[in-house]
Amino acid sequence: MRQHKLQILADEYLPVDESGIPRQGLKSVANTSFDFRMPKVIASEFLADDDQRKVKGYDHAFLLQTQGDGKKPAARLWSQDGKLQMMVYTTAPALQFYSGNYLAGTPSRGPEPYADWQGLALESELLPDSPNHPEWPQPDCILRPGEEYASLTEYQFIPF
Repeated sequence: MRQHKLQILADEYLPVDESGIPRQGLKSVANTSFDFRMPKVIASEFLADDDQRKVKGYDHAFLLQTQGDGKKPAARLWSQDGKLQMMVYTTAPALQFYSGNYLAGTPSRGPEPYADWQGLALESELLPDSPNHPEWPQPDCILRPGEEYASLTEYQFIPF
């Protein structure tokens, strides 16, 4: 997984504490290991700073540039051998990138269980802890009686 190439079209991410809970506001990705605006190999800056080391890797929400425009890609992921690309489109304002930090012992399809970092997830969402942060630039996360919420996420796989 860490040899895959990833691009997340986001200018800000949400730092978390050791429990994975956001304890401060959004932070710019510029000049950090969280800058995936240009494609890069995940391992290139893996565990490179305290924001990652607190949770054994990436497990952070990124505020997307697309801001709900499901027609533009929010993220791209390329396999290590370059033979497969996954595109992520979403109407959600944020994307959680989880680098499989706590997969050890999880049953796999093979005889051995997974080890840490043997998988990843790109999960569309509202920013975590949103009810406590109405100032964050995203739609209101509180759904009142009679209101509806819908979000669409599409994963497109392109073989090369």
